[in-house]
Amino acid sequence: MLSSFRRHLRPLPLGVLLLASLVCLSAALYNGFPLVSSDTGAYLDSALRLVVPTDRPITYGLFIRLTGLHFSYWLVVWAQSLLLAALLLRCLHAFVPRLGWAGQLVALGLLAWATGFSWYCSQLMPDIFTATGLVALGLLVLGKFRSRLEQAALLLVLLFCTIVHSSNLVSYTLTCLGFGALAWQQRLFARQLVGRAHWLLATATVLAAWVLLPALHAAFGGGFVASRAAPVFLLGRLVEAGIVDRYLADHCNDANAPWLCSARDQLPNDAVTFLWDASSPYNKSGGLQANLDAYRHIVRDIATSPRYYPYLASLAVQSTLRQLTHQAHGDGLWAYRENSSPYWKIPEVIPFEMKPYLSSMQNHNALHFEDINERAHGAQLLALVGLVLVLGAASRRYLAERAWPALLLLSIWVIGLLANAFAAGALANVLDRLQGRVAWLLPLGVGLVLAAWLPAGLAARLRRLLPTASAVG
Repeated sequence: MLSSFRRHLRPLPLGVLLLASLVCLSAALYNGFPLVSSDTGAYLDSALRLVVPTDRPITYGLFIRLTGLHFSYWLVVWAQSLLLAALLLRCLHAFVPRLGWAGQLVALGLLAWATGFSWYCSQLMPDIFTATGLVALGLLVLGKFRSRLEQAALLLVLLFCTIVHSSNLVSYTLTCLGFGALAWQQRLFARQLVGRAHWLLATATVLAAWVLLPALHAAFGGGFVASRAAPVFLLGRLVEAGIVDRYLADHCNDANAPWLCSARDQLPNDAVTFLWDASSPYNKSGGLQANLDAYRHIVRDIATSPRYYPYLASLAVQSTLRQLTHQAHGDGLWAYRENSSPYWKIPEVIPFEMKPYLSSMQNHNALHFEDINERAHGAQLLALVGLVLVLGAASRRYLAERAWPALLLLSIWVIGLLANAFAAGALANVLDRLQGRVAWLLPLGVGLVLAAWLPAGLAARLRRLLPTASAVG
């Protein structure tokens, strides 16, 4: 009879999902309005005019237009919170099935408190979809779906996340190929620990995005390219690394010397200044369209000249390692009031939300990230210690068999973190937000392995401490 009573009290999975989405959205609720950054204006402009931006995909602009419904920006960040919450709940249920609904919500709350991932999920930015796609990728490759319909939904999520940010094309491709190489080397396919068909389908989806994104841009009049500004971003990174200085020293005396030779002494020290400062040679000469062919020529010449390969390899390694250590919260989350891109675009896309926007804590510079960063860095340190222990246990065959699926998920995410650091740091800019958007997956992954590894008796005692009825199936 008690069992029947508990079944009647079982909350709907939808209720658990809604509560989990509020956890993902907690930073925006605290701020009083969805968070914005300097890039938000460009995405809002593409949502309003349906024009492909020169330096980013149109995909997130379309997402804003579809989910905001010209009604509220809250619908946009809530939609991305619902999607992430659904995937995280699926992960918890698939890899630690002993947790009930209360345990899942407590785990998400602790994760949000310890890592601050909500500060990315709460932004009018596509950054959170980098982590969302890695979660979907892990579920797909490891076959953690309950039906063909759920598999198809996960494939659509992965495809969308791949084309929502240019760096995801590179990082997801490297993640799929990297894990495939690991699975082959460790005979995971042969031992049937990983389904070869599942991995192939996920990898094919990511590779298809290399064609789909240019096709999407062509459909909106932006040409069949993934990013028109890619040569400029690469050139800025090469300027910062000093490789362009070496190149100009080698070629400025040639008969067909690059036009940049005339501005050789004016090149800034970093990529951000080269790209965005009004006084940089790039902007003073007319920006992207004025010398795009010249930028392509310089980048192509460097990429195809073996003499620069040692410098390029050094750049790749240094930038990737630097990006791995840059993951603090708060990057770009300061006030954007008069004469800023978000300030002008917010009322154009969805009118009548300027007052809550201007009254938000962000626009009063009242957001402080010292405590959040201390917790996040502590969580990363503990996760690294846990990772060493888990890998040591796995190598000595001490790891329980039930924890192996979670370990494989962690492997996919670790490869994804490295790939993201390379795609962002080596090919664009080393910025805290570009690694912080995915860094929280490491504590989550290690936590899943340890939770799955817990003795069944201890897990049962922990469950009795929570007011849970039964696991959500």
